[in-house]
Amino acid sequence: MADDRLISGIVTFHKERELAVPTLHSIERMRCFLESHGWQMELVMTLDGDDAATEQAVLDHPAVRPSDVLHRIHVSDLSLSRNYAIERARGTYVATLDGDDLFSENWIHGAVQLIEATGPKTIVHPALLIAFGAWTAYWYQIDQTDERFLPESLMSLNHWNACSVARREVFVQCPYQYARVGESGFGFEDWHWNCETIAQGYTHRVAPNTFRLERRKAEGSLNVAHQSHAAILRPTAFFDSL
Repeated sequence: MADDRLISGIVTFHKERELAVPTLHSIERMRCFLESHGWQMELVMTLDGDDAATEQAVLDHPAVRPSDVLHRIHVSDLSLSRNYAIERARGTYVATLDGDDLFSENWIHGAVQLIEATGPKTIVHPALLIAFGAWTAYWYQIDQTDERFLPESLMSLNHWNACSVARREVFVQCPYQYARVGESGFGFEDWHWNCETIAQGYTHRVAPNTFRLERRKAEGSLNVAHQSHAAILRPTAFFDSL
């Protein structure tokens, strides 16, 4: 049974090793900010594959509390890892978080505030994305209600990355589709999920004055793998409506 004031932070790990340490520090800042505003947050984490160094970095981190849980799984897919954790989440709201990124402390709180103000059909993303590491850049994510947003642009652009907050039932009703690199031929699971949720009547918004720091790797990242294997977007009902 979901707790109305509980948010489930879904954190996926896969060979982050010491990079998991600053991520968990960042998540703890968000959790403390939420608690100062009357919310609670649980961490539902997955470790996909045998990776003792990452497991030790996570379990030894002071931000991990006894109520948090790390699931050791072997699915070799980010989408299936997220789905696994979401199925076991107890919160009314779910926040999807990657195991090597950083976030503004007000990010999840700002997202939940926006959902409560606009209704349960809202999905919220950070307003600003800042890439660092192998590639440095920044850009603003567009709000779907902005007059500049064109639905047909999703045929060539993914407007929102996988860092999002929504009510848990959104993720249950529209689970991520697997995209094992080099196996299915499909990729860009977040892009596909964005399209599918719009087709089901959800609206993608951005929380003002929030940001995500996205770590970019020269190798070993899902984006690089999708590009190197010439992955394509899985068919989605969204394009049938254009």
